[in-house]
Amino acid sequence: MDCRPWPRESKKKWQDSTIDRFKTSKTIWPIPQIEQVFLPDFKIRSQINEYSFKTLELICNGAFGKVYKVKKLNSSGDLYAMKILEKSLIVYENGVQQVKNEVQIQSLCGHHPFIVNCPYFWQNRNQLFIVSEYVGGGELLKLLQKCGPLPEELCRVYFAELVVIIDFLHNAGVIYRDIKPENILLDDNGHLQLIDFGLSKWLPQGCRTSTICGTTQYMAPEVLQSEPYYNHAVDWWSAGVLLFQMLTNQYPPKSHDEINNMLENVSKGATDLVLKLMETNQQNRLKSFRQIKVQSFFHNFNFSDITLKKHKPNELLKKLLGKTTKNNQSLSHFEEFDD
Repeated sequence: MDCRPWPRESKKKWQDSTIDRFKTSKTIWPIPQIEQVFLPDFKIRSQINEYSFKTLELICNGAFGKVYKVKKLNSSGDLYAMKILEKSLIVYENGVQQVKNEVQIQSLCGHHPFIVNCPYFWQNRNQLFIVSEYVGGGELLKLLQKCGPLPEELCRVYFAELVVIIDFLHNAGVIYRDIKPENILLDDNGHLQLIDFGLSKWLPQGCRTSTICGTTQYMAPEVLQSEPYYNHAVDWWSAGVLLFQMLTNQYPPKSHDEINNMLENVSKGATDLVLKLMETNQQNRLKSFRQIKVQSFFHNFNFSDITLKKHKPNELLKKLLGKTTKNNQSLSHFEEFDD
């Protein structure tokens, strides 16, 4: 029996033929290619769809589409961030596997306390929809822009949360490849929440990859220099850049001597950690949770308290920066800080 799908033009020929119309109505016609290429990750018919949400406002524009703040209907009014992507752009830019990786990784890793979950994703004829939990505290980048260099005690808590996130992803067989403050949000208690897995990829420990991607200021030298293959160590370089940025509110210079000079007002432990993370030779770079947790920057620091969220970043902001908000509410909405 020939089970090959009929081309679309065959449907018209069948309808114009002497074949019984009732029998032809039972024929299952092939799925259009623009829908098929995104299967099975993006379902075509889903109980949750774009009509299950009310759009509240535009959050931002992305490479393939836009992100909106939405409210789920027929519920308690839960808020989400809905990313709407144009299929034609994704196919044109050869990004099909990229968006598939994004929803696979985020939906499977979203149970982590510092990773934003992605409970819904589907497609219609022209667009893809990815719905994630809404985090209302704003970007870490905006906190840095508003407050400048962060106190070292707060940097220690934030960096510890980032270390736990990276370690979890790497052990899950994921390389993130785009660590930067724009991709880190703050929840209502000021804890980090990692978003945007668009450049992430499944990569088991010990394996390498070769795609050149990321954000230039945070890219490891082995990626910038187009070395044939790199590994998970690139994420630890980016983490070092972010730690330097939190301590100084600036991007790091190229040489270690210049980095030393710019970190003269922070502890030796913080300086040493940045330098070891931003080691040009990836063989000598710190590249695991086990190596990082024993550094002097984390002396007498309990990482078990991090995953349990026993540290209160908002309280540290109040204590160390002396900032208050209207009605003494959460400092995660840091745009309300007084100048």
